[in-house]
Amino acid sequence: MNKLFKTSLILGRFNHIHNGHIMLIEMSRKISEKTLILIGSSDKSGTLRNPYTADLRQSLINKIYANQNDVIIEQLDDLTDETDITFEWGRYLLKNAEKILGHKPELMIYGKDESRKGWFDSKDVQNISEMVVSRDKIKISATELRECLIKNDFEKWSLYVPNEIHEDFNFLRNELLKIEDYKKML
Repeated sequence: MNKLFKTSLILGRFNHIHNGHIMLIEMSRKISEKTLILIGSSDKSGTLRNPYTADLRQSLINKIYANQNDVIIEQLDDLTDETDITFEWGRYLLKNAEKILGHKPELMIYGKDESRKGWFDSKDVQNISEMVVSRDKIKISATELRECLIKNDFEKWSLYVPNEIHEDFNFLRNELLKIEDYKKML
């Protein structure tokens, strides 16, 4: 069956993957032959916003998608820092996606985020479609999930994450508690 797009791109920090991410990925898989998942800020870990290493984030995504031929999972370091909202950042993102795919993605899918407007010069995304998905579809964030981990609330946490990572609850919690900012929250 021919799909609407050859390739799509989903960029996220995935600290850690949750059902909102899964929804974006599954939307992409329905309409694209290949989905490139780029794990952003892969050079950052051990911080409040980026507590987990990129390898850990990727391993969690792999638990769900490793055997799917239509999904490519790669890591992407920040160009400067994660607050970089410039056309240079957008070009860096697209150049890296093109390096992996062999061509620019035809579609970018992401949750609504005002800062993304500053990422792309219109000429850089001329032939790329964008799908912006309201964050109201699934009202959860990785920040809230990390709060559940700190509070040791498996019941709530497990409602918003894929079953494939339920067994990782204690490990993820212990990794957070190694970080000073999260220790203070406890």
